[in-house]
Amino acid sequence: MDAKLTGRLIAARRKEKGLSQTELAERLHVTDKAISRWETGRGMPAIDSLEPLAEALDLAVSELLAGRALTVEELPKAAGGQLVESIRKNARMAWKGAGGAVLALVLLAAGWAGYHYGTSVSETDLDGLARNAARYLGGETPQVLETERRGDYLAALCTDDAGRWCMCVYDRDDVFEDRWRGGGGKPTLKSGTLGSWNFGNPREAVIIFCGGDLPLEAAYYTFQNSGITYTCPIENGQVLDVFLLPDTADIASHRMELLDQDGQPLPKGGVEGSAMERP
Repeated sequence: MDAKLTGRLIAARRKEKGLSQTELAERLHVTDKAISRWETGRGMPAIDSLEPLAEALDLAVSELLAGRALTVEELPKAAGGQLVESIRKNARMAWKGAGGAVLALVLLAAGWAGYHYGTSVSETDLDGLARNAARYLGGETPQVLETERRGDYLAALCTDDAGRWCMCVYDRDDVFEDRWRGGGGKPTLKSGTLGSWNFGNPREAVIIFCGGDLPLEAAYYTFQNSGITYTCPIENGQVLDVFLLPDTADIASHRMELLDQDGQPLPKGGVEGSAMERP
């Protein structure tokens, strides 16, 4: 739970609803100074204030925890209510049993879960993936044209209204296994060019090939890794392929070529020179 993000959300929504700090405080039976502390990030609402505050601002509790408005697909309001109820039950047990230390752990776990849910997106939420890509790679929010998933990695090929291309790689979230967060990629990808992005871990090498507006005569692309040659089709002038390879030592030296329908190499202009390693 980020106090500053939550505070900015509370202040913005209060103003949208035309409420003064005093009016909101009266609804929640707190002081206007408490509202001021929340909005400036110098304090956080108490557990018993989360649900009535969310109702007063027409927000879900999960949105207060995340510090931003969420789409219906991201987290239903009911889930926020269930979270608060779970917190309350555990809080009562904490006060009756081990006391404040256990309660602190419960609150920390709830805030951590809310943060993970609020900052990650579903694989099917293309708008959310686009916003996540813009947040991680920088620049304007692009349009996701294609996604590809292998194992714990998801890649998205994106473009914008100006014809600029980029590719974002998402890691599987540590808490919610069906949600993803930006973890790397290529902020700029030259139109008409096949590019690659790679990194290794102790288990495997990950190589991602990407490109848009590729030459019309490009029917395939090929690359080599550890003495093996891979040949892959190109459809609609776009490429987005994720490879998980067992060799983690030889991922930076792969050689790419574009091929025509007969398997003959095209001029080198359509291929980027070297792969980018993950930071």
